[in-house]
Amino acid sequence: MSVEDNKRKVKKALLGEPEQELWLITYADLITLLLCFFILLFSSANIDQNVWDQIKASYSSKTKSKKVSTPLSEIKYQLDSMLMQEVKSNSLEIENKDNAINMRFLSNSFYNSGDAMLLPEGKEIVDKIFDVIDAVNKRKKADFQIDVEGHTDDNPISNLQYPSNWELSVARASNVVRYLIDRGMTPGRLKASGYADTQPVVPNRNPKGEPIPENQSVNRRVVLRIHY
Repeated sequence: MSVEDNKRKVKKALLGEPEQELWLITYADLITLLLCFFILLFSSANIDQNVWDQIKASYSSKTKSKKVSTPLSEIKYQLDSMLMQEVKSNSLEIENKDNAINMRFLSNSFYNSGDAMLLPEGKEIVDKIFDVIDAVNKRKKADFQIDVEGHTDDNPISNLQYPSNWELSVARASNVVRYLIDRGMTPGRLKASGYADTQPVVPNRNPKGEPIPENQSVNRRVVLRIHY
């Protein structure tokens, strides 16, 4: 097709004269749009990795900077601060577990061997726990529940007051609950349980059946569980 023929066709199109090849104009527009679309796709698929890493880092830092404060998390923060010395001496462990705060104390912080009466050191620790929980409850109306568990090692005990480790473990947990009630905690929010030596954290004895004193010391414990 000559140049003159092309000019003639364009002239006819501009003048509104019918021409079979007018569909080519629409087709050309469509091809142009598709070309632009694929160029955009290609350019977006080749993002500078350094730029992308900076974007992700910025978003991540902003997300981490937002601290969600709940009554439980507030109690955990304050207990960590107030009982720091006990944690450092390995006589206490505090952890968040199953939507609760679990506090595990070695029994020698609370009682004399074979006894269930709270020692002054134990009362001091319970006082700190009560003060923190009571303050948060009053401020945020959280109404926490507190479960107290008594645990012993597997050394048998038998006397007039405690015929077995069952009675001893229950008495130890009950005395903590009674002390919290004396401090003003609502009795309906408290529970005392004794497990004797049925739930050891570590084995009480080696494969030969010989006692492991350091393990038995860990298993003699009081557990406070703070939850809704």
